Amino acid sequence: MSDESPAVPSTTRNPVLWGAFLACSWTWCIGMFLPALLIRDMGWMGFVIFAIPNVLGAAAMGWVLKSREDSIRFVNKHPQVIWWFSTITLAFHVYWVLWITNFVRTAFPMPRVYMQAVAAIVIAFAIITQRAIRFEKMPRVAAVLITLSIGVLISTFFFPDFTQATQQLADAAPKSIAPLWMVPIMIFGFLLCPYLDITFHQARQGLDNQRNGRIGFTIGFVLFFAAMIILTTRYSGVISWALRGEAYPDPMNFPPLLSAALLTHILCQWIFTVRVHLGGIKTIPGSESKQSLLFIVILIAGLFGLGAMKLPEYSELSGGEIVYRSFLGFYGLVFPTMIAYRFIQAKNNLNPISPVAAWIAIALAMPMFWIGFMQRQNIWLVPGIGIVILGAIALLASRKKLQNS
Repeated sequence: MSDESPAVPSTTRNPVLWGAFLACSWTWCIGMFLPALLIRDMGWMGFVIFAIPNVLGAAAMGWVLKSREDSIRFVNKHPQVIWWFSTITLAFHVYWVLWITNFVRTAFPMPRVYMQAVAAIVIAFAIITQRAIRFEKMPRVAAVLITLSIGVLISTFFFPDFTQATQQLADAAPKSIAPLWMVPIMIFGFLLCPYLDITFHQARQGLDNQRNGRIGFTIGFVLFFAAMIILTTRYSGVISWALRGEAYPDPMNFPPLLSAALLTHILCQWIFTVRVHLGGIKTIPGSESKQSLLFIVILIAGLFGLGAMKLPEYSELSGGEIVYRSFLGFYGLVFPTMIAYRFIQAKNNLNPISPVAAWIAIALAMPMFWIGFMQRQNIWLVPGIGIVILGAIALLASRKKLQNS
């Protein structure tokens, strides 16, 4: 493989700017939405078991990859799975944005003139990001976007009804130890998935030494990204009501300007993530031959998004949420298992790397993940992870046996 670096979307070496870039590129339709579902189902503990592994797991990549050369070698060694990670991520975002258009106006009510202003800002931001990619200024755009989002976060504390709506959501959640059963899957997913994110590798390669790498990733996730997901908790209550097709009972104290600011935050973060992944996927070795496949996957996701409200319910979950949770399975099971098994095989000098063992483990664990994710019987996630771990142990044992024979 070539040791040439993929195109990095900036010439800056400033770790604070790259930290902003990382936080914005990782503020997905997961960080902007999943906390609302977790607080609804499990109360504040659901958010805690999501937030801590997420922040620490993402920040750890800047400490594990000690140099830009480490990142370049990783991308060159695992281009196919990294390409699929970005492809599924782009499809997920297309599905999600089309799905939420059905209820986001209910969550954030505002007059038409405010909605038109939001649309104008979002279109302008899309144009700016396109030019920023061309002129390698994306970390600077991210710094502006982070500033906007933190300003929106601060402004929500001046309106107690936002706090009340989310607290009511948390108080209504069943009180149980169910969140604890999700801890292993949260650690597993958030510890390994960052290594498949091409935008993380672009940031690590843009940070020219070990010290800047550690500072950039730490600031990006412990400070900036943590603020982003805290902002999500601020509007989780109204989102939960909107999911049921209802407006929050007492929206009078939600000024339209704040609703517009929250919607602007969500849509601009969405645009940023999509833009950097569309740019990053082009830098992955071998991506040129897969453009048609990328288009087909995104098209299928878009069709599901357009028809999400007509999908049948299952286990007291709407069809739209079922698809959303299905996408989460890629990040909780498929991708972390693939990269974990690749680590094991690479460590044992098995070349070429075969995905067969990983796919067997995924297939065996999938029914348990379905029960855990879709039927919300979280305890089933533990044996699901157990199967993946046992498969890894068996793979290690078999390789050692082959080496000793």
